[in-house]
Amino acid sequence: MKIAQLTDIHLFASPQGRLMGVDTYAALRKVLASVREQHADAVFLTGDISQDESEASYRLCAEALAGLGLPVHWIAGNHDKPATAARVFAEYDFMHPLDTLRLGGWTFLGVDCCVAGHDEGRIDDASLAALRSRLARVDDGPAAVVLHHHPLAVGTPLLDECMLMDGGRLWAMLAQAEHARLAICGHVHGDHRIVRDGRVLEVCPATCFQWIKGTREAAIENRQGYRLFRFLRDHYEAKTLFL
Repeated sequence: MKIAQLTDIHLFASPQGRLMGVDTYAALRKVLASVREQHADAVFLTGDISQDESEASYRLCAEALAGLGLPVHWIAGNHDKPATAARVFAEYDFMHPLDTLRLGGWTFLGVDCCVAGHDEGRIDDASLAALRSRLARVDDGPAAVVLHHHPLAVGTPLLDECMLMDGGRLWAMLAQAEHARLAICGHVHGDHRIVRDGRVLEVCPATCFQWIKGTREAAIENRQGYRLFRFLRDHYEAKTLFL
């Protein structure tokens, strides 16, 4: 089972919209041309789909993704308006909100850690307890948590100031969950792989641009990227593709 992960697209209502000087729609089209060559089975879209929260931006995204001919499982990011995204994506039968998903012998659990009006993420006691129960119900094969914010610091102050602020609690729970193997996220605009307590955090680069690793300022690297996973019955492989 091959899954392409796309994240942090940051589209506008206009296809000519730019963020930090980057044409985000052109960047997405460039990435999708590469994804078509990978023969993936599905796509994970892990948030910050829109920059301006407009219906048109979500429709622009869905129309671009339609060309892949693949199911797309999505979660919202801190720049998204979830209700608007859900309303628009419901018009497309290949767009599915990622809640609990069984693919390739794995269980993927989508987690909403976004707080309206805030760049950082949080997961409250009730949501953490619900995730613990969902993980406990996994009785066959490995499990992965899919979320937008990174629960572990990546060493870039600009991003670590707006990470999942309750990340330590979430990671401690994953370390104790029998079937949990990894967490998959975006938000960072960069590629990272962190192993801690026997669990792995896989961080996907953005389709639009990358923040320079280690930066405290809004300094970018104008290259586009995505992740390609291959999930097997008892393990997985992952690679980053930069364009």
